[in-house]
Amino acid sequence: TTMFSIRMIVVLIFVAFLINAENEAASFPWSCSSLNGQCRNVCLPHEMFFGPLGCGKGFMCCVSHFL
Repeated sequence: TTMFSIRMIVVLIFVAFLINAENEAASFPWSCSSLNGQCRNVCLPHEMFFGPLGCGKGFMCCVSHFL
């Protein structure tokens, strides 16, 4: 059940990113570069998707490792 709880927390954080994607500048004080991410059209298989986070239109923040 611990793994399930961790997965649910990650999913909830991901949903929060998606909901606030339009207003990320006011809602989130960090950007893709502060997470050591890359703005891409499509994330690579080993990367995690973190929403637009300051990337241009049509691009998403892809992070290869988090923390």
